[in-house]
Amino acid sequence: MAEELRNSVIIVGCGPGLKSYITPKALYNIKKADILVGSRRLLKLFPDTGAKRIIIEKNYKLLLKKIAHWSFTRQVVVLVSGDPCFFSYTKMIVKKFGRASCIIIPGLSSIQLAFAAIGESWEDAAFVSVHGRSSGYKELIKKVKDYDKVAVLTDKVNTPARIACKLMDAGIVKRRMFICENLSLSNETVHEKTIQSAMNLSTNGSSVVIIKKTGS
Repeated sequence: MAEELRNSVIIVGCGPGLKSYITPKALYNIKKADILVGSRRLLKLFPDTGAKRIIIEKNYKLLLKKIAHWSFTRQVVVLVSGDPCFFSYTKMIVKKFGRASCIIIPGLSSIQLAFAAIGESWEDAAFVSVHGRSSGYKELIKKVKDYDKVAVLTDKVNTPARIACKLMDAGIVKRRMFICENLSLSNETVHEKTIQSAMNLSTNGSSVVIIKKTGS
């Protein structure tokens, strides 16, 4: 059963990286925070806030317990990269406290920017995340076989090159890979590669990969 809170937790989507992509409503709600919870990168976007800043660590169970305690007397705002309802810990927070105790402010997803960067629609795409989850490759390979377009969230371990190797091992060759790095930032780059050539591509940090069936 969900644990109801005295003050709702506000979960704010902070977009893909550049502060100008954060919506006015998101900024308004961030200003209301007594306690601001997020990654180091996201907290750095708001140096002037007077809120107490809490860095998210991996102990989510303890974090949820603290959020419940803080919410008795203070306004807690949780920062999430991209859109809160797309591969984030929002699901965990809502499951713990219930929909009635959570206010979610949408944000622009890096997936949207990636499709815009390559000039493709995305209503017919499938989505997978291997960000922090190496177990996602079975699902990835199935979706690449079943869909003409698949968008993938990556990390420093599960890189575009590793994805290309997994696809090659599965016998998937007739695809193009679009590797979108540092979306919205000044050093944004987009590479278009074959599966074979992507196996040797060096990237830095997280990228969005779009895998498109050749000829579609």
